[in-house]
Amino acid sequence: MSSSETTPVRQSRPIQGRVAQILNARELVINIGAEAGVTKGMKFAVMSKSPTEIRDPETQEVLDTVDREKVRVRASEVRPKITICRTFLVRTIPGRPGYSGFSGISNLLEGIRLSESVPERKVVDTLRADERDLPPPLSEEESYVKIGDRVIQIIEDEVAPF
Repeated sequence: MSSSETTPVRQSRPIQGRVAQILNARELVINIGAEAGVTKGMKFAVMSKSPTEIRDPETQEVLDTVDREKVRVRASEVRPKITICRTFLVRTIPGRPGYSGFSGISNLLEGIRLSESVPERKVVDTLRADERDLPPPLSEEESYVKIGDRVIQIIEDEVAPF
C-alpha cells in the first residue's frame, strides 16, 4: 500500500448530539454535522429520556440500566453544524392479487371475499416475546420525539435477514 492510500478507521465511540428541530413526520435536524464527523448515510438512534432498569429475575437486584430508543434515523443531508435525518426502517410484506380461478374457494372458506386483493405493505420487524417479559411501553408523552432528545450514532452494522 502506498503512503497516499488510507485505510478507513472505525470509530471507537459513537457521535452524540441532540434533536435541534423536527421538520415533519419523517425528518428531523440534529445539532451535529460535518464538523463533528457526521457523514451522509450515518445512522442515529433517538433515545428515550429515562433508561429501563434491568433486574436480576431471582434477587430483584438492579444489575444495570438500558437506554430505549424511540426511532432510528439516517443522515440525508450533512452541513457543517447540523444534519438533516430521515426515518428509514421498513420491511415489505408481499401482497396478493384478487380471485383467479378455483384457488379462491379456500379464501372464501377463510372469510376473504373472492375479488379482494391484498396490497403489499411495509412493517417494522419486531421481537416475538411474552408480553409479561417486556418492559412497560414508553408513556405517550415520552414516546414523542422532542427537541432536545439525545441522539447516538449507531456504529454496528444491522444484521441481514436469513
